[in-house]
Amino acid sequence: MLAYTLPEELVEVIKDYEKGPHWKLMNFTVQSIEKGKVSLKLPSREEFNNIKGTIHGGILAALLDTTMGMAARTQLTGTPVTIQLNIQYLKPAINEPLYSQAKIIETGKTTCFIEGHIYNEQSERIAFSTGTFKVS
Repeated sequence: MLAYTLPEELVEVIKDYEKGPHWKLMNFTVQSIEKGKVSLKLPSREEFNNIKGTIHGGILAALLDTTMGMAARTQLTGTPVTIQLNIQYLKPAINEPLYSQAKIIETGKTTCFIEGHIYNEQSERIAFSTGTFKVS
């Protein structure tokens, strides 16, 4: 949990996500959260590597999807579901912690459009994504 005081609704978002098996498996940590924006950290683990020794694209997709879904949850009431996710892989990540950032671009009544980014510790962009999330 973050050390500084957050509004109760954002604390609830974090608590809900931290309960999930996927969250525990990936060992995500929240770096920052505010209405419409989320930043997560993914630690480096050998199990995340593909046969080339770089972090598998599916792991990067999971990081982006989770970060963007959390951002949607800060703005919309209910559980967000990904209805579209587009990812551009820009640079391989090799045995290093990764940092994701998601920001809502536009919000409707039940959907929101979000952009996400992944960076390494040298602030090099690893991936860029856009997505559409819906709540019912």
